[in-house]
Amino acid sequence: MADTLDSVPATSNQHDVPSIPVKSPHSPPGKSNSRPSGPRGPPLHQIYALPAPIRTFPLPSFYPSNPVSLFHLVYAWVSQFVSPPPAEPAVIHQGIWSPETRSVQIKDPKSIRALWEQGFFGKGNYSRSEPNWFKREQARKGKHTGHVAEDLTAQRRQERKLMKWDRARKEQEAIQRTRLQEAWVAPVGPKELLALPNSEQDWKLAYSNAFAGGGSLHQPIPNGESLDPAADAAELNGSMLVTDEDTTPITPQMNGHSSHPLTPTDSGKLRKTVRFSPKVESTTFQLSDPPTFRASAQPNGNGHVVDGRLANGTSPSPQPTDLGLSAPLLEESHTPEANSEPEHVIVDRELLQLCLEETFYLVFALGALTVLDPATGKPFTPSDLFTLCRQVSYVPPRKIDLQPDDPFLINYAVYHHFRSLGWVTRPGIKFGVDWMLYNRGPVFSHAEFAVIVLPAYSDPWWKAEGRQPPRRSWHWLHTINRVQSTALKTLVLAYVEIPPPSEEQLAAADVLKKYKVREFIVKRWLSNRNRD
Repeated sequence: MADTLDSVPATSNQHDVPSIPVKSPHSPPGKSNSRPSGPRGPPLHQIYALPAPIRTFPLPSFYPSNPVSLFHLVYAWVSQFVSPPPAEPAVIHQGIWSPETRSVQIKDPKSIRALWEQGFFGKGNYSRSEPNWFKREQARKGKHTGHVAEDLTAQRRQERKLMKWDRARKEQEAIQRTRLQEAWVAPVGPKELLALPNSEQDWKLAYSNAFAGGGSLHQPIPNGESLDPAADAAELNGSMLVTDEDTTPITPQMNGHSSHPLTPTDSGKLRKTVRFSPKVESTTFQLSDPPTFRASAQPNGNGHVVDGRLANGTSPSPQPTDLGLSAPLLEESHTPEANSEPEHVIVDRELLQLCLEETFYLVFALGALTVLDPATGKPFTPSDLFTLCRQVSYVPPRKIDLQPDDPFLINYAVYHHFRSLGWVTRPGIKFGVDWMLYNRGPVFSHAEFAVIVLPAYSDPWWKAEGRQPPRRSWHWLHTINRVQSTALKTLVLAYVEIPPPSEEQLAAADVLKKYKVREFIVKRWLSNRNRD
């Protein structure tokens, strides 16, 4: 299985692919929605050079066909023997155990960046994955000129949305042209038959103006609809949509829809037609109340309400006199003082959250993390942390009767297995699986494999006890596999062999040696592709 996974080539870097700027159909001419060009930082392969928060110093390879490689090997060995490299890990990060979230929180900004850039451990509590909330806040307030991954993702989604809306607009225009051409209905009455033209020349002369330029025919349609905007507006009893900038009503024309499809940029400016009472103290809505503020207010020449009063002379909001205050006093209370407060300083409040498996891997396998007890302030030993992770993996947590098939042991065995093979293992709750496997990391490519962890009770002791694994239906397997196929990922079933319980108190290393992992790749079977 390891050879099969390692043989799959990594996908191209999604951040290095140049994007084609998509021009919005409603943007002014000469301007496009291209991404702003700013100062680019160092390349990704330099930022994420270390695959783990430790450094290794391997000796060079020896090739028998190349005698020079022997001298290179001897020189490197002598150099490390004379001046040995520093002990690793050179930096040990600190985290605090959080019993509320059942995770470990990293507060030091340097440790947060180090753990993310050297192995992609944890996630930001204010971010989806990478802890970059501070950069997003700076970019939102115009204090950060670099690129933020979430902003680029949102911009790509907006470009795709505009493209889909433009495609839908063209489809509606094509449908409308077809309906206009098919709007003519054959006459059936005597008067209509006598009114028919006597020759083909008269026919072309009578209907050439109607069909020229896509004009509408004021003829009834078999399904009872009409292509006349005025008739549709009267049929809908004058219902209209009012925007914030323009008070011109947009009357629906076909099947209750507008003559042109609304774009995503226009959808945010629409106002719902709601009824409200002009009196604040009233809690009931009268039928005589205006449906909207604009429809009942008396606008002036510029389309604004005069003195904030409605048509009946009442105000939609409480006036200063209604509250017992004078107007000048209220205006003075809302007048901001010049230089009263200093400029708001953005403080980085984001933390890095590590799940149980990531925490124990950093403590037990790499030794690059120490976890502090919030009650005593002392660090947990690896054995105490191992017991704590097993206890809190149950719902509700338990302190006694820990079984060899507890959720933490099963999931950590799979996590440690794939991490030791060089895969970047991340939680897969987004895709309905246990783990996601990345070739180099989330910033380089999408996950290639989705892992489902399943316990296997093949030991004779479990069979004698009658213990059976949780039953899974074909419907469940097909659902999971269909989701991963849609997301262009391969489903991997990881079976963990559960050892029989032991009465001895073994260390974490001795316990984990008894677990074995078997992997199976599941691919979707299609009848038209997999017949042979």
